[in-house]
Amino acid sequence: MQTSTHPYLQHLTEQLGEMTELLTRLVHIESFSADKAGVDAMARAVADELRALGAAVTVYPQTTTGDHVLGVFNPGAGSPIAMILHMDTVHPPGTCATRFKIEDGKLYAPGAFDMKASHVITFYTLRTLQAFGRFPNREVRVLFTSDEEIGSYTSRALIEQTARGASLVMVMEPALSDGRLKSSRRGVGNFNVVARGRAAHAGGGHERGINAIQEMAHQVLAIQALTDYTRGIATTVSEIRAGVARNVIPDRCEIFVDARANTLADAQWLTEQIYALKPVLPGASLEIRGGFDRPPMECNAERLAIFERLRQIAAPILDLSHGPSGAGSDAAFTAPIAPTMDGLGAVGDGLHAVDEHVLLSSLPERAAMNALILESW
Repeated sequence: MQTSTHPYLQHLTEQLGEMTELLTRLVHIESFSADKAGVDAMARAVADELRALGAAVTVYPQTTTGDHVLGVFNPGAGSPIAMILHMDTVHPPGTCATRFKIEDGKLYAPGAFDMKASHVITFYTLRTLQAFGRFPNREVRVLFTSDEEIGSYTSRALIEQTARGASLVMVMEPALSDGRLKSSRRGVGNFNVVARGRAAHAGGGHERGINAIQEMAHQVLAIQALTDYTRGIATTVSEIRAGVARNVIPDRCEIFVDARANTLADAQWLTEQIYALKPVLPGASLEIRGGFDRPPMECNAERLAIFERLRQIAAPILDLSHGPSGAGSDAAFTAPIAPTMDGLGAVGDGLHAVDEHVLLSSLPERAAMNALILESW
């Protein structure tokens, strides 16, 4: 909620049309995680914006995902601040043409909320500080990664490297739908379970077979039963693969499990429970792989202290509050390394959905807020 008119906010509100035009251009560069060409096009656009602002830009080429882009301002000066963003989206190419619209002060488009509006906010945050002659005399690292939506497998080391030595890491993910910062993130685990049985003819050799699907049915129920909403634990058997023909007892069944936990202790407990699964059918066997790729970011005393300082800094622009997010983010990687706060990006709704949208008035508000943070931290 806006509390006053600050010079930064007034300046940025006058540029809302330009901010909207830039966001429109960026959402039309469709950057689905699995489409390297699309993500690379986004990387080129981001690199151009950073260079125009005077950053030293490094592009990190990738083979299986889009390239990563790092912009650094004032290299080696002062105590660094890092800003972390991602360029990839969950929306396949072609979706923007049918979903893009601007209506009732909202911009609807795939990837607009998560998180290309945050790109616009970041560029205008930096541009505003330069325009006012208030750019901090410290190193500012701005990292754009290409694979956050699929686990940050190629970018994790770079994210951690960018966070090292930083006095603050600003994870520019969108805010909660009501504008709150994200003071905690659920840990995200990915597990793979394979049940093995014995193939046989479904008619003439039924008694000799060991049905791997039947075995896995027991395991699916056991895994789903680990969900405990009061603890913030959720398990989802999200994909299953088995069978070669209708008249063959399957000797192999494979499932993929999405696991979520609010605390490090529960992530460890859940991992132990999954690895403790035992076969039920005589002669069947299990193979279990995987673990928590993103640890939880807990709302601990350090996080609350960071939030309180940010709340005081942002008070001339916004009345900030905070809350938990049920999803994971790259904040999980930076939080153990440097002071971290998440959800500093745009306000909107429809995350990953067909009605994904951004509240356009939040663009100048959040850019002004972030400019104050960079100036005052």
